[in-house]
Amino acid sequence: MIRIFLAILFTGTASYFFIDKEGKPNPEKEALIQQAIYMAMTQAHLQPIKIDDEFSEGVYNDFIKALDSRKRFLTQEDLVKISVYKYELDDLLKNSDLTFFDLVTEIIDNKIKAAQDLYKEILDEQFSYSEFEEIETDYDKVEFVEDESQLKERWRKRLKFYTLQELEGRISAQEKMSPDSIRSFEVLEEESRQNIRDAYDRWYTNYDQVRRADRFEQYINSITQQFDPHSQYFSPKGKQDFNMRMGGKLEGIGAQLTKVGELTQVVTIVPGGPVWKDERIDVNDFILKVAQKGEEAIDITGMRLDDVISKIRGPKGTRVVLTIQKKDESQIEVELERDVINLEIARSRAAILSGEGNEKIGYIDLPMFYNSFDGPEGNSCTKDVALQIKKMKEKGIDGLVLDLRDNLGGALVDAIDISGLFIEEGPIVQVKSRDRSPYIHKDNNRNVAYDGPLVILVNNFSASASEIVAGALKDYGRAIVVGSQTFGKGSVQNFIDLDRAIRGNSSLKPLGEVKLTIQKYYRVNGASTQLEGVLPHIILPDTYDLIPTGERENPRALDWSRIKSLNYNQKVLHNNQLTSLQEKSKARVATNESFNLVKEYAVLLHDNKENTSYSLNLDDYLKRVNEMENRADEYEELLDKPLESLNVEVIPMNFESEISPEEKEARTEAWRKGVKEDFYLEETISIIEDIIALKA
Repeated sequence: MIRIFLAILFTGTASYFFIDKEGKPNPEKEALIQQAIYMAMTQAHLQPIKIDDEFSEGVYNDFIKALDSRKRFLTQEDLVKISVYKYELDDLLKNSDLTFFDLVTEIIDNKIKAAQDLYKEILDEQFSYSEFEEIETDYDKVEFVEDESQLKERWRKRLKFYTLQELEGRISAQEKMSPDSIRSFEVLEEESRQNIRDAYDRWYTNYDQVRRADRFEQYINSITQQFDPHSQYFSPKGKQDFNMRMGGKLEGIGAQLTKVGELTQVVTIVPGGPVWKDERIDVNDFILKVAQKGEEAIDITGMRLDDVISKIRGPKGTRVVLTIQKKDESQIEVELERDVINLEIARSRAAILSGEGNEKIGYIDLPMFYNSFDGPEGNSCTKDVALQIKKMKEKGIDGLVLDLRDNLGGALVDAIDISGLFIEEGPIVQVKSRDRSPYIHKDNNRNVAYDGPLVILVNNFSASASEIVAGALKDYGRAIVVGSQTFGKGSVQNFIDLDRAIRGNSSLKPLGEVKLTIQKYYRVNGASTQLEGVLPHIILPDTYDLIPTGERENPRALDWSRIKSLNYNQKVLHNNQLTSLQEKSKARVATNESFNLVKEYAVLLHDNKENTSYSLNLDDYLKRVNEMENRADEYEELLDKPLESLNVEVIPMNFESEISPEEKEARTEAWRKGVKEDFYLEETISIIEDIIALKA
């Protein structure tokens, strides 16, 4: 049986398997992989695209961006040599021709080697910080420089900016020191430059013979992602790492990472892990530096992903310090204690919440749709949620909140079964493959676990399986959906083994696998969740309201579409007072200090993201950074206040068998504390109280 997972799971791992036993590239194998990818994408992808000049231009632009995203190596003079192939890559792909790849790889390697002398020369001298000059930090807003002289000037400004960042941290740290520990500006500046130089020295040390393998994977994925952002090539080692992560355990900080150009980005946060508990790191944040506790930070820009992961991972109990770049371009340092991450601590939690009224509101926090797929004795989120509902009903709850915020998906079967806990039976989601009629996934269990007022809480990062549940129960009129427009991932991926796609050639195998988009999800009303996601009945302010998030921000995302609606209905509970609920919530939110602060901070995030030009004048730079940090600290301080009127009675469960009672209690208390500080729940409880009052 094929298990289809809906979670958005990216990886990017370099591999030695393109290199033969003598350490030389294997172009015959590379050509065969390119041929296999071409066949898989054109013959099996859900929405194949034309392999023409437009496709060629897309591959060209994406590959150049992947190689030099910060535009610090290539010049317009280099691009003149390369661009002769800009509209020829479609033909080269069809013929398994790697001429373009070979040319670009040779050029970028030579330019990177040449820059080694450049950064050393520039960093040998102290920068002057009194001039009023600026640097643009959004590399999409700048063009490649014309020639080598302009390239040197770009390097000077970049290195000065990086030194300023280091210098600001040292100046801030010194403010907390005793007077006898104060060092001169000249010493701090020299240390800052030396740290930047050390970071580049380490980067060049890692730049060894396997770089062609890195380049080749970048090139192949520049091809696959012309079709959609979730289709991706995996080398054999990359697929092995993927399987290990899906197997249930993650070591380190509890985050999955990918490479975006030369930067390392957080793509998934594992519930229960150190990152999830800390709450300062978000999906899509970039990790710029890594430091072991008590040691100097290492700049990981341009570093291979497996090298980055090896520096972040470590034994349980050790500490790592990460320099994080947020969506608004601001930077923070986050210190984390490493832990062993497993699905036992990523399971659902439940509590009974009560506010100023007399109602008892059940609350279920479901961080992912998990399923061990090992029979009745295994674990599944459906089984856990059903038991939690049973326990809460025994205590007499008056309403229920199912929290799917930041839930990126999981097992399809559980999305169907959990939806079925709240209706008698009926269709839940439609899955459509290429050139085939939709397949309808149904809830066939007439039993209803809970028949009272139900609110589903979602946000920008509720994706895939979360959107299936929220969409189905919204269409049925069974639940009030509250929060932000969801992520908008309505596509299904499956792995294709390239060894099976290509017959013979056993001496060149293994070739790896491709994760391919093969289907799309549709709600029972016929609308796709792709791109548009699920729009809540009641929209609450969110810090990302003014910044594009989710599937919508990717220009190559599959389009939204609609198919025929199904016949569906339910007789459990309908709410016919939606307009009144919306008006009451809107009035409360308008006068709520926390939500008004969220709106203000959303503007700040947007303005910071748009204002990507920084002064290289020391005084101006320090002033701007301090203002950004002060406003961020003010926001965090006000939003982390516990809600005095909110009582939280945690529902005990028997999982977490691998941890001690003391650790289990600590995790429970940390979760309870987070619930009590969540003002979104305060408004959600008020909405359920409105449902109860209007029903009466």
